[in-house]
Amino acid sequence: MSIIFITIPLATILALIFLGLFLWSVKTKQYDDPEYIARKIIFDDENEHKS
Repeated sequence: MSIIFITIPLATILALIFLGLFLWSVKTKQYDDPEYIARKIIFDDENEHKS
């Protein structure tokens, strides 16, 4: 029964760490445009050849 007193606080701390990391990634706009890299690879060459 005493193991519950150890695992519940550890699970809560771990959950808060993951929540903090998720909120940090949203704040730094990691999820704004997930297909940007795929489009950048396709359209990047067109801009270089026009110069």
